[in-house]
Amino acid sequence: MNAEVQLPGTAPKSLLRRIYARLPRPPSTNYMFKVPQNPYGFLPAGAVIFDIGSKGARGLYRVGGPPRDAKMVCVDIAPGPGVDLVADAHDMHMVPDNSVDCVVTISVLEHVRYPQKIVKEIHRILKPGGIIYVSVPFVFPFHSDPYDFYRFSYQGVAVLCEDFERIDSGYNRGPASTMCELLVLFFGMLLSFNSKPLFAANVYVLRWLLWWFKYLDVFMGPMKMSRLIHSGSYFLGRKKHPHEAP
Repeated sequence: MNAEVQLPGTAPKSLLRRIYARLPRPPSTNYMFKVPQNPYGFLPAGAVIFDIGSKGARGLYRVGGPPRDAKMVCVDIAPGPGVDLVADAHDMHMVPDNSVDCVVTISVLEHVRYPQKIVKEIHRILKPGGIIYVSVPFVFPFHSDPYDFYRFSYQGVAVLCEDFERIDSGYNRGPASTMCELLVLFFGMLLSFNSKPLFAANVYVLRWLLWWFKYLDVFMGPMKMSRLIHSGSYFLGRKKHPHEAP
């Protein structure tokens, strides 16, 4: 996950945008020092999986891909390639209660107005025993899509999903990867002299210069102190059966 850099759309700068689009893509600053358990590994054959806010991802993420026999339903607020259900995740009234085996939502809840309400909707549509996997940023730059409202620590996302039985939770982007993204943008701004085209050029060059910095998380990520600067907060859980509810 990298913060998006956009060039303005005036005529001379449109040429710069086209040039920028033709350049080789720099390496990502993202490094997952820990890959969480695969949520799809807990599912029965022929499972119904909802990927909320997926756009074109169709459930394929670093944690794994959906089983071939699964029914994949990609949900987004706007129509687009790969979107199966156009819906506002705050109110998925068209989806029956207790009808879905698994819900994944990756880098989405920071952009929604009421994340707690969406998690309640996920709880409603999941079958008892159904699986939820949520991933959200904590220390990460502002990135509107079209808005950017919230950040969640690894403890915060666990509270957000407290109605579910926890299987696994934590964070998978440590201090080096987190700081790599921040340093790219910090020095990009510092050396831009308030010019957006120059900022975009700086960021492009700095990603190439600093991408290797993220691999310090091989050593730093597992440290107990890494919780002080982390991102990629995640929660993997299961909807309790009625007799298990408190």
